[in-house]
Amino acid sequence: MSGGIATVPAGSVTANFTSSAYLPQFYASITPNTVITNIYGSGSYSIGGGTSYPQLVAITPDAAAVSVDGATTIAIGGTNDTVTATGDTPVVAFLASGSVLNTGSTTATVFGATGPSTINAGSGATTAFGSTGDLVFSGGASSGDFVLGGAGQTSINAGSGGNNTLIGGSGTSMITASGSGTGDLLVGGLGTTMVNAASTTGALTISVNPNSNSGTLVATLGSGADTMLAGAGQAVVQGGSGPDVYGFVAGHSGGAVTILGFSGKDNIAFEGYSAPPVEAVGSLGDVITLSDGTTITLSGIDHKIFSV
Repeated sequence: MSGGIATVPAGSVTANFTSSAYLPQFYASITPNTVITNIYGSGSYSIGGGTSYPQLVAITPDAAAVSVDGATTIAIGGTNDTVTATGDTPVVAFLASGSVLNTGSTTATVFGATGPSTINAGSGATTAFGSTGDLVFSGGASSGDFVLGGAGQTSINAGSGGNNTLIGGSGTSMITASGSGTGDLLVGGLGTTMVNAASTTGALTISVNPNSNSGTLVATLGSGADTMLAGAGQAVVQGGSGPDVYGFVAGHSGGAVTILGFSGKDNIAFEGYSAPPVEAVGSLGDVITLSDGTTITLSGIDHKIFSV
């Protein structure tokens, strides 16, 4: 099938974007008088970079490879397209099933699809929202990435720049962090979230979802001085070799947390509790019960640490 690039009114392309779960946001970015650069037909294309093409780009064929420079909006309507954003113009992108988006050095806001999609972040900060399809996000050298998983399976690899916020979705999520970057916030979602930070050396903050008791978090900490914030829901945390802090705030807990590898270098901090914790040592370890119903099990600890 032959292809090319055409300048078209907005009404001629909107029907191609049925794969996007964020159609209202896409439609809100255009008007009936909007002029769009429409790419049609499979093949490889490079647009922008000082040419006169409009800033809104629509990609309608399947299996196209497109390099876009200077667009403010990229909407993918075909399946299995690979799109690379170049230049420094901030861009909003709407993905489709099978999309692969490379963000490069630009600042990007990306909306996921009802099918599987992949985002390869570069040196610019990326904000990404998952949808019902599976999402794979690979962070780059930037700091300040924000990723919110959706209902599909979400796989998130933190970038090396630190200060990223990565949140699991309502489906199954896997968040992986590594390296010496500091300031990352890794948050469990409404579904099951697995956090692997075992190879990190920088200080991280890992949190159970603070607003719901339906989430489950399974986390492994690294060698940095990490902070784990408990909340409602279930959590199993393998402590790292660094001095870790486990925080519990009254009114934001009520769940059950099991901590493995707790040692004398670690600390447990309470905020807002008026009553002292109640402890009982059993076969699973030291079990601490707080006044809001939160239970903390220090696996393998054969003595009370707050009372005698």
